This record gives sequence, C-alpha cells and structure tokens, in this order.
Amino acid sequence: MDEYLAISIASVWMTVALGCGVLVWIKRKEVPDRSRTILSLLSFAAVLCVPFYLFAPVFEHELTGQTTQLLSPQLCIGGLWAITLFVCYPIEVIRPYGLRGRWLALHFLPAVLVTLPVLLGLHFHELHSWADLRANIGEFDVLLRLLCLLLLGIISLVLLFVPYNWRISSADNRWIRRTTLVSQGITVLFYFSALSNQPVFFYLHVIWGIFASLFFFYFELVTRLVPPAGKEPIQKADKTAAAPALSKGNLWPRICQVMDEWEEWRNPNTTVETVSHAIGSNRSYVGQAIREHTGLTFNDFMNQKRIEFMASELRREPGQDQKTLYFEAGFRSRTAAYRNFVKFMGCSPTDYATGAGASAR
Repeated sequence: MDEYLAISIASVWMTVALGCGVLVWIKRKEVPDRSRTILSLLSFAAVLCVPFYLFAPVFEHELTGQTTQLLSPQLCIGGLWAITLFVCYPIEVIRPYGLRGRWLALHFLPAVLVTLPVLLGLHFHELHSWADLRANIGEFDVLLRLLCLLLLGIISLVLLFVPYNWRISSADNRWIRRTTLVSQGITVLFYFSALSNQPVFFYLHVIWGIFASLFFFYFELVTRLVPPAGKEPIQKADKTAAAPALSKGNLWPRICQVMDEWEEWRNPNTTVETVSHAIGSNRSYVGQAIREHTGLTFNDFMNQKRIEFMASELRREPGQDQKTLYFEAGFRSRTAAYRNFVKFMGCSPTDYATGAGASAR
C-alpha cells in the first residue's frame, strides 16, 4: 500500500513539475528578469530528485533491515540544499537580479559549508531512535545534522528580510508573506520527516511540495504582473513637507495630499496604517474620514484611484498594454486589477479601451 501511494504521489509531482517547468521555460523571455528560468530549472531538478527522496527509506530498509533513520544525513543536507534552491525563485521576484556576486555566494555558503565535511569523508552514526540521538548528541556528525535543521528554519524565513523596491518589483508584501508561509510549511513537514520513522510525513511533505509548485506556477503564468520593460520606474513623490498636527476634523485635506500629490495608491503595499502614520493620525480616524467624504472603505478608495488612473490612460491611448497599466496603477495581480476595473467602470478594460478608441475616432 505504501509503495503504491509513494508511486502515485511521486508521479503527480513529477508530472506537475515537468509540465509546468517546460511551459515556463518556453515563456521565460516574456519577463525582464531570470525568475522563469530559475523556476523552470528548479522544476527539472525536482523531477530528478523526487523519486530518490521518496524511495530512499524503502531502499534503506531493504539493504539494512532497519526503518528510516532519525536525522538521516542525506535527508538533512539534501533538505538544506533544497530550501536554499527553493527560495531562489521568490528572491528573484522580490529583488530582480539580486542574487548574484557576493549575495549569491552568501546565499549558498551555509549549504556548501555543511557539505564539506561529507566530501572529506565524515563518518555518520546511524540514529534509529531517540535513545540513539540522546546517546550521540555531542558527536560532531549529529551536531552537523542539527545545524542543518536550524539553518533550514532560518532560510525559510529569509524572504521576510529581502529588501526590495516596489517600483521595480512584481511582488508585494502580501505575496511575500504567503510565500514565506509556503516555505515554512515545507520546513515544518521536513522536520517531522527527519525526526520520525513515519513514511506519512514524507508523503505529506511531497504533497505540500506539489501545492508549492502549483502556487508558484499559477502566480507566474496567471496573476503575476511585471514591471514594463524599457520604461523608467515611477518616481518617488516629494514627502519632505512636515505633517501638521491634525485633529479628527481636518484629516481630509491631508489624506487628499497623500493620495493626489504623493500618489500613494501606486504603492501596492499602502495600507490604512501607512497612511495614518504619514499624516500623524490613527487608522480609525482615517477610515472614518474617507467614508464620510466618499462613502467608500479605505481599500475601495485606493482601488478607485487606481482604476481612475487606468481609465484615464486608456482614454489617452486605448491601444496600450493593459498589463503595464495594471502594474503602474499599483496592482500586482491581473485578477485583482481586472475585478476592480469591472467593479468601478462596469466593463472590462478591453471593452473600455474599445469604446474609448471609437469615441476618439
């Protein structure tokens, strides 16, 4: 039963990884960075590694008569390499061409350092129970495996600390948080796999890997918006003017300044908290002021600004690339941009552009 389940899970992941990897490779030149190249290469690597990852415990049992080891050295070091490679794609999305030179070397340095003792012939104790682990806890090879687990957990959080400029990045804070949760899910399930003799955790780990693959491929091929090629990034508005002391009654002029002069709606990470901080107030007063003057929630107010910008640009130039407009308006998802355009304009961007073009003629 376990063998059939393993074959089924491996087949699904390999099919998803191979099919989507080929598709992304074919379409890799549609984006101005290396993200699709990295994602496709990682997919091909998964196709090669998944069978070994799933069936290594089976082969070990056949050869030694023992169940899967606790903290198997191949699993620990391989897992560290896997998570190091896994986060390369989201790092490229967050900070295009950020992984090169010394930053690329630093990113792979932990995995390289823990691999060196293995290449030098380090002997590993076999750990088949928690009693074995406690008895050998002070041995270098055991400490090295525990270090791998620690580094794996740290790397799964690295996306939260990658500096990025939203003007040239196709990521936003929401996507970064979601991707970090995906990588943490992989890490947690890996911990259960490495610290137990239960094959079920291997299978759950691979199933979560399938989900992670689909999450990335859907984002890359369906929803992701990329910066327009060959255009200057949006210039940062001048915010040097000091915010006056505000009372609840005179918030609206300052909110209008933030939105109309600073164009904070272009920033996909703008929230009611960031606006409140910018004008020296609190989120409750800001939200209330917006509702009193527009009848909209803060999010609808922001999205209305974005859609008004898109509509104005489509009237000016009906034939321009709509995905570029989505990005410049502050959206980072095609579906969100399309949904809000229909919500506020009553038709799709294509229909609106067609009508604008007909009126111009």
